[in-house]
Amino acid sequence: MNRRDWITALTLAACGVRSSQAQPVAHLRLGVDGLLFDTGLAAKWKAAMGRDVGLGVEWVRSTTAEVLAGLDSGSMQAGLFFSGPQADTLSRQGLIHDRHPLARTGVLLVGPQDDLAGIGAEQDVSKVMHQILAGQAAGACRFEAPPRGSGLEGLSERLQAGLAVKQLPVTRAPSAQVSSQPAYQLLTAGQWQGLPGPQRKRMKVILDKDPRLTLTCEVARSFRSAHPAGKLMVQWLQGPLGRRAVSASGWQPV
Repeated sequence: MNRRDWITALTLAACGVRSSQAQPVAHLRLGVDGLLFDTGLAAKWKAAMGRDVGLGVEWVRSTTAEVLAGLDSGSMQAGLFFSGPQADTLSRQGLIHDRHPLARTGVLLVGPQDDLAGIGAEQDVSKVMHQILAGQAAGACRFEAPPRGSGLEGLSERLQAGLAVKQLPVTRAPSAQVSSQPAYQLLTAGQWQGLPGPQRKRMKVILDKDPRLTLTCEVARSFRSAHPAGKLMVQWLQGPLGRRAVSASGWQPV
């Protein structure tokens, strides 16, 4: 029996079905944060998993918030998402289980070449975010918020936690000159390298060393909706081939 046949037999056994009675098993529905597709990691996991074990998995591009909502409701049997308070809450409530960190990537705070926010040599990310948000309220610069529900949005919210300045109303619209300048924003290292050359030349990395500037990708299974292949998939992602795909995508295995 080859590895694929062994996996199939094991999956059917988990269902309590003999191979002679086997009916097609519905694909496992896996929610995946879109950033994992954008950086190539999801594609490498998908290809390697298909070659090695041939598990039937439906890879559903989503945001981290959507993945966790799917795990909560049971519309997704498993998910690949970024760590944060929402996942912690579901763990405490027992609504997700078999949760494990898989990969980590650095995040950069980038912005215009000119110091529009008056950051100077400051290296504390909370203080830098304070300057940027205060500058935006005064119309001196712009901050481009990450996509709603994404892992980067969750990181941005954590970096801004406790900053009274984030409640400041915009008192002055940015001038045409300010609007023509790139906005400050959070990007993964892979996203930064993937920007077109002319766009990147107009920008610079403001911060990249603060230990808070990281994203950790995790996997978990839904308590409400089990799938016989779920545990095998999680074990594969944690195994040597899963970790090799992480390294090949420029992420750091955890």
